[in-house]
Amino acid sequence: MQKDTRLLTGIIVVVVLALIVFSSFFVVEVGSVGVRINVLSGETKSFPQGTYAKVPFVHQVVNYDVKTQKQEVEADSASKDLQTVRARIVVNFRPVYDKVNDIHIKIGKDYFVKVIYPAIQEVSKTAISKLPVENIIVERENLRAAIEENLRKKIEEYNIIIENVNIVDIQFTAEFNRVVEEKQIEEQKVKKIQYQRMQAEEEKKRVILLAEAEAQKQKLLRDSSNQTVINLKWIEKWDGHLPKYMLSGNKSNAMFMLPDEK
Repeated sequence: MQKDTRLLTGIIVVVVLALIVFSSFFVVEVGSVGVRINVLSGETKSFPQGTYAKVPFVHQVVNYDVKTQKQEVEADSASKDLQTVRARIVVNFRPVYDKVNDIHIKIGKDYFVKVIYPAIQEVSKTAISKLPVENIIVERENLRAAIEENLRKKIEEYNIIIENVNIVDIQFTAEFNRVVEEKQIEEQKVKKIQYQRMQAEEEKKRVILLAEAEAQKQKLLRDSSNQTVINLKWIEKWDGHLPKYMLSGNKSNAMFMLPDEK
């Protein structure tokens, strides 16, 4: 009985010692920075990739991902003419590698929720409010660039880097979409009328040119139609036979039949 008790006690001691040994170290993985926190003094210190010692039950470790991270946010805004606009924005960001300890002290691990998310909402509302709703699609790239620039300036003081911002979708109210569709239909009608008018003008020009060409042709024919030319044309067409009838030269205009050639 005593032997079994001593064995059990020994096992417990070994397990406890193993736990103490293993809990005396912590590992920071690739792409992370670990912040070691002294729960008694509140002192913090950051550690890059590697294996480090800590005091069990005194030190806690929080790992921060310092690789590029991606978050998608929906931002509802009002345009310059007070139309509702919903933009779906994707932001790529990362904490500054050697400032993770400051981020932990000032903000905490949920820095996206506390800092980045509200900043996206603010800068997107400001940028969209400067544009009439009908210009938002046309100015989409300029809008994206403005949001990215202003967000970067707003966030850099928190030791967070905004790598890029993309607007992946922009939605408008159903009423505005209907108005835009009707406007596009009207524009197509106007373009069709303009095209038909242009075709009519071209046809008119073509008819005028043809008429002018025909008039010029007739003028040239009149200018060249003298008696000599007419006789020449008659001779060219004559088949070598005399006519069977001809008019007399007197006032009676009597017709004589000429004898057949023998």
